[in-house]
Amino acid sequence: MKKLYSSPFRVYLIILVLAVIGIVAGTKLQVSLYPNSSKPTIQVSINYGHLNKDEFVQNYGNKVGPRLQAISSDSLIIKEITTIYRKTSAGFKTEFDWGTDPIKAKREVQNIMNAVSASWPREIKDSINVHYWSKSSGFIAISFFSEKRDIDNLYKTLEPALVPKLASVQDAENPSLWNPGSKEVSIVLNPEAVTSLRIFPRHIEQALRQGVQGYLGGTVVVDNAKLSVQMPRYLNSLESLQELLVQTPTGRIIHLSEIAEISIGEAIDSNNIFKTNGSKSLMLFAKPKSGGNVKRMAEQILQIVKEAMPNLPKDIQYKVLVDPSEFIRSSINNVIHEVFLAASLAVFVLFLFVGSIKNTITAALEIPLSMVLAFILMNIFDMNLNLISLGGLALAAGMNVDASVVIMENIFRNLNDVKGPLNFKTRLALVLRSVKEVRLPIIASTISTLVVFAPIAFTSNLTNAILGDLAKAVVYSHFFSMFIALILVPTIRLHIMNSSKDGDIAPISPINGTLLKLEALYEKGLRFFIKSKTFKICLYFVMVAFIAGVALYTVPKLKREIIGTPDTDWMILSVSTQGNTLIKQMEEIASKEEARLLEKFSEEIRYTFTQIQAPNRTTIMARLKNKNDMSRVWKKMEEEFQNSPIIFYWVGPWNPAELPLPNPPHMRLVVQGGATEDRVLLAKDIADTIRESEAFPRTWTNPGSSKQENIIMEPHFKRWPLLSKIGVQFTPFDL
Repeated sequence: MKKLYSSPFRVYLIILVLAVIGIVAGTKLQVSLYPNSSKPTIQVSINYGHLNKDEFVQNYGNKVGPRLQAISSDSLIIKEITTIYRKTSAGFKTEFDWGTDPIKAKREVQNIMNAVSASWPREIKDSINVHYWSKSSGFIAISFFSEKRDIDNLYKTLEPALVPKLASVQDAENPSLWNPGSKEVSIVLNPEAVTSLRIFPRHIEQALRQGVQGYLGGTVVVDNAKLSVQMPRYLNSLESLQELLVQTPTGRIIHLSEIAEISIGEAIDSNNIFKTNGSKSLMLFAKPKSGGNVKRMAEQILQIVKEAMPNLPKDIQYKVLVDPSEFIRSSINNVIHEVFLAASLAVFVLFLFVGSIKNTITAALEIPLSMVLAFILMNIFDMNLNLISLGGLALAAGMNVDASVVIMENIFRNLNDVKGPLNFKTRLALVLRSVKEVRLPIIASTISTLVVFAPIAFTSNLTNAILGDLAKAVVYSHFFSMFIALILVPTIRLHIMNSSKDGDIAPISPINGTLLKLEALYEKGLRFFIKSKTFKICLYFVMVAFIAGVALYTVPKLKREIIGTPDTDWMILSVSTQGNTLIKQMEEIASKEEARLLEKFSEEIRYTFTQIQAPNRTTIMARLKNKNDMSRVWKKMEEEFQNSPIIFYWVGPWNPAELPLPNPPHMRLVVQGGATEDRVLLAKDIADTIRESEAFPRTWTNPGSSKQENIIMEPHFKRWPLLSKIGVQFTPFDL
């Protein structure tokens, strides 16, 4: 240490080099909302092709779940597989355990799907899409809308202006401009025409099946080339559908357009409808690649949108629904604020007790330097800058100055004992002695702090996802604060210390008189406490009573949660109904509820965004003008939207920057056994009973259990042979 302290510029050079390395390492850190440790979800979507839902489930769908469930290894542990069969497609959601490598999980699921679909029809196999989704990775969502354009015209205008440029965003995984207004081909049969020709729907369905099928015809060798013979599917456009050949029972061949009206239009029961301020909307959605920089991704996409808007028609508007870069910028600003506040308070307090500006600044240097040097270890151990790790750096800022204060205070104490002038040898000996006296206590004190956080840094699963990066950031930063206190602070002090004893006496605090009085008062009180047994017993009794009172009456009233919920300016109004069969029905209800919301709370709301997810479920999101009004608006909305026998509401805040922690329902009942119809009826009765009792703010069934009226037909099969006399082969399917 003697050689190190005696060469101040060597120390400064080492610290400068480390600081530069730390700054470079900090610029290379990936930026995300939350730590890399997450609970990845791998989703598989498959279109049914020419099959209907039941045919797909029976022939292919039932084989996918068991094959995915068979994935098992030390590093890949499946927690849950959820299968959803929709109108035209199926979804398989595989949730892995916390800490699973998402790239490895996606690769394994992709391999399973490649194997299980090897013998599937090509049109179904080609539709398989395997993608990774993590709630902790963050995403950007922007809605586009116009009061003058329909959704298709809006898409045609925006697609060439945005989609090609989105492909250049390297941190984004498949960014897309999503048009929720799906289309469908409608074939309306002419009753008179099909009756006269004795055609049934099955004849047309058979022709459609043949039209969407492609065929392989073996191979042909031409010269040295081996060519496969293929017959592509016939149906590939609306025109080809109109020319589709249909054979009648009498053998006559006709075109489909002769007996049916064929058109393409908006689906009667689209899966999703988006609305912004009441206008149907498109959604620009993007999420980062695994390990991608979500802040850079969001900023680049926002820049693309801002550059494109001046060249678009003026009636097209957009709203940024979720911007992860906003949360990260806010978090970085908070850390800078906390560091500045901690440094300012440290400088102020040190000045009050030390009485020297240059000495207090020397100690305060430890705060920013320890944070910059922490970036080196964060980079080495593959950490990223996120809301949790930045919080750890802010937490460590206030602790990092302690060691420097101890070093300088001991130097000042020993300085008062020095007699005569201070030459370099005397000053060096003084600094060495001062550091040696407190070196072990400083190391022990630092280790005792690190021992508290280090175990958290090496946990796994959920604990590591919540607190792992915070603990690591504190450990790295606080470790370097000890290094700076033992190396840099004594060197600076030695360098600026005057050779004359009189010119560099220990500084005197500006409140030295007050401190001496406080010391005298404390000494007097301590002597009285030691000598008075009665006072000691009374004080012990009061302290025990106070602690017991806090434990019994205060602690039980504290709100219990895994981690604090961040502030937000988004409110959610969830609306659920029963009995609807079409999403159009829910759209009408959602429009009325949105209008009611805007009428009652127009002064508090900036704009709304509505997502109609199903015939009986919609979510209306309202962005408040001032997030400080959250509690008041929340209470007023709950009073306004009261449950009725047919409509159920849920009101609450939503924050896209909130850590996606497990949030299980307060009560969960599983209905098993018996027939499906019986389970549905029982689940509905239980849900209705719970709703009536108002035991919980939200009650739902999964899947839905709403009753629907059915038409039951019982064929008179004894009369069916009469149909054969007129040349009609009639089946229950035809009916």
